[in-house]
Amino acid sequence: MLDASRRLLTDQAGREVALGTAEFRVLQALVSRPGVVLSRDQLLDITAGRSAQAFDRSIDNLVSRLRKRIERDPQHPDIIKTVWGDGYVCATPVKELT
Repeated sequence: MLDASRRLLTDQAGREVALGTAEFRVLQALVSRPGVVLSRDQLLDITAGRSAQAFDRSIDNLVSRLRKRIERDPQHPDIIKTVWGDGYVCATPVKELT
């Protein structure tokens, strides 16, 4: 469960998942737009407020680290999927808790 107001992510067992600031911002950007493909440039704008440089792989690195923390099998992700040539998408249903 992601609690954006407290900047807290917990797993299904209720344990806190430690995330860096940039990892949290990428996750928040993706889960706030489930099913929408976000390009690297869009993710950089959303998370860091800057434009991508040629061959900027910082988003790829962040997504890789994030997958290691939240996916059952980071090599075959279910939550954050790569859309080759386009970017990344939150591919799991998202339910807002009240």
